[in-house]
Amino acid sequence: MITGNCLCGDVRYEIEGRISSIWLCHCSKCRRATGSAFHASAVCDGDRFRFCSGEDGIREYEDTPGYVAAFCERCGSPVPRQLRGTEFVFLHVGQLDGDPERSVDHHIFTGSKAPWFEICDGKPQFDEHKPRPE
Repeated sequence: MITGNCLCGDVRYEIEGRISSIWLCHCSKCRRATGSAFHASAVCDGDRFRFCSGEDGIREYEDTPGYVAAFCERCGSPVPRQLRGTEFVFLHVGQLDGDPERSVDHHIFTGSKAPWFEICDGKPQFDEHKPRPE
């Protein structure tokens, strides 16, 4: 079981099983939302995810169609959310407790990364989204 929570601990959740590989998003929206050079992201199957507490304290902000940020109303931390039109839940890997037994697989939106941050890990980099297999 993988567990996680927001900064204040009001929103708590658990994931049964594994999460996807982790990617680092360098887009300007993720940088602004996190206050960092990138956002560590992953997904899990929605049927393996459940909120344990605080779900009623989650608020959403839609910046542009399709870009929705969910956050705890008390501390402002980003929190997991169901990806519209999919069976997946979007995760903020920095909130997970312990080792999720996954590692960073690639970087996305490196075309708009912070100019003061250098990517040095040798992982694949994509100017926008990672291309989907055909």
